Amino acid sequence: MNDVIEQISKRSRDEILKRVSEGYKKPDFCRVETQDPVVHIQMQEDLIENMKTNMTNNKFVVHDIKESELYDTINAITKERDAKTLVYPKDLGLDLNKINKTSALCFDTAIEDIRDQVFNTDFSIINAFAGVASHGVACVVSTQNQPRMLSLVTPTCIMLLKKERVVKSLVDALHKVKSEYERLPTNVLFIAGPSRTSDVELVTVFGVHGSTQVHLVLY
Repeated sequence: MNDVIEQISKRSRDEILKRVSEGYKKPDFCRVETQDPVVHIQMQEDLIENMKTNMTNNKFVVHDIKESELYDTINAITKERDAKTLVYPKDLGLDLNKINKTSALCFDTAIEDIRDQVFNTDFSIINAFAGVASHGVACVVSTQNQPRMLSLVTPTCIMLLKKERVVKSLVDALHKVKSEYERLPTNVLFIAGPSRTSDVELVTVFGVHGSTQVHLVLY
């Protein structure tokens, strides 16, 4: 009985693989590019203004500044939040001496070795890979130099985003990731503001699975 089932399965498998193989050889086959769904979204012409509006609606705190105001803006955020302890990625690219803090931890080792410190830190600063105007979300790429955990565990998360890295759609953001990385990162995150849930009596609660406040510093 088992031999009969195996023969039937083999015939079916061979038939499927044959059809797939023949499909690649059809002379009349024409590849058509998938349309970016963003065409169905009504947007402002100014991508940055569109992104700021959508991010504000998503409960980001957006700071549109000049690059020279970067450190003053970060220090104003931490003062308002009474955030004193910092965790940051290896490739942050900032002068830590210009950031007001009582301690700074570089997330450059396994989480098992620094778990207690990371989970008891007031704020994180990370670099956003891109900003998506159509949905008002930040694209954050997880790498060995900037682990995914940095955007999830601190009560306050400060994301830095250069204005030239604002793109129109989610598809554009993914194309940008593919063009700038030889190998796709293990995680590509699209973050839409602070974490939230409405599981209990449909009351929205912030900070259940991550930061209670997310600041997007656009410069």
